[in-house]
Amino acid sequence: MIVHGPYPVGEPRVEREALAARDAGWAVDVLATRRPGEPSEEQVDGVCVRRLPLEHRRGVGLAGTLREYVGFAALAARELSRGERFDVVQVHAPPDFLITSALVPRLRGARVILDIHDLSSDMFAIRFGDRFGAAAADGLLRLVERAATRAADAVVTVHGPYRDELERRGVAARKLTVLMNSVDESHLPTPDGNSFPKDGFRVVYHGTITPHYGVDLLVRAAARASSRVADLRLELYGEGDELSGARRLADELGLLGRLSTSDGYLPHDQVLDRIEGACVGVIPNRPTRLNRFALSSKLFEYVVLGIPVAAADLPTLRAHFSEEEVRFFRAGDDSELAEVLVDIAADPDAARRRAEAARSRYEAYRWPEQARRYVALLSSLERRGRTRRRAISRR
Repeated sequence: MIVHGPYPVGEPRVEREALAARDAGWAVDVLATRRPGEPSEEQVDGVCVRRLPLEHRRGVGLAGTLREYVGFAALAARELSRGERFDVVQVHAPPDFLITSALVPRLRGARVILDIHDLSSDMFAIRFGDRFGAAAADGLLRLVERAATRAADAVVTVHGPYRDELERRGVAARKLTVLMNSVDESHLPTPDGNSFPKDGFRVVYHGTITPHYGVDLLVRAAARASSRVADLRLELYGEGDELSGARRLADELGLLGRLSTSDGYLPHDQVLDRIEGACVGVIPNRPTRLNRFALSSKLFEYVVLGIPVAAADLPTLRAHFSEEEVRFFRAGDDSELAEVLVDIAADPDAARRRAEAARSRYEAYRWPEQARRYVALLSSLERRGRTRRRAISRR
């Protein structure tokens, strides 16, 4: 597996797939970026993690982003051009051009999976869409996406709406497999395992704190609602280039005394331990081109933990849950989100009923079925490819 990001920090989808492959008997190597203090190579839960000498940085501008992405692809290509042979190479995208790092293994007989977490052209539009030449860059990214999907033996993505969009963009239906960002329930907290204080009306958000995820809208909504919900507390768990901005905004709005944030990285199981028992989990995504397809894993985590959900009224979220399961608010409208928070606080029984209904709906999305589908794809590709397996054991 090749992922332009840290592992296992911040990459729960990659980790879930790696562990599913490991459990099915595959020997799994992950090439990832390297955070300060991390070893260049280690075994993590039976997965060999090799970290390349490059750190993923946010907010570095277009030139810095391009240098980082191209540099990582070059380092990954060099690493994979060495003597070791693989049966399957899985490239996690974006960026789509990271598939170039799998060229040498492909020539040696490996099959290649392109796992599209997000559409590169949409992500570019979010960050740099107002720049000169953005339209030309968008066209170029779509060409790169088309070339990458054609070069891959299989294309994996995160939900049905993305699959449909990729088909519209010319990807053959036979190549496409949906593996949803479901929860690895082995990471869920045990009932007696958390001493973290859980008093008051707890509003939580966890994940990347960046502008298009709308955390500033959540801060504004919580400040509005706090005048009518006396014990409201807002908890933010995550890293990102807008974390300091969220704190400043909370200070300006008089909410800082009710805000708690994680200072630095927390392991994913600790985050889940802390959010357990919250009164509402919020998906505040802005109504952007990228977010029309967003189906965050944090939504599933709130649902499986029984936390009532308030979510932006966006197409892909609507496609997976109904009004009877999730409270929707107009995307981008902090005033309407504030009203939803007040309503949930006023009628906890109704919130609990919605949470139970959402948990029932989630049964169709659970990870064991996604893992079964993923392992079946690996086996199919291996049978079509090399005859000498790299799997070292099977159950």
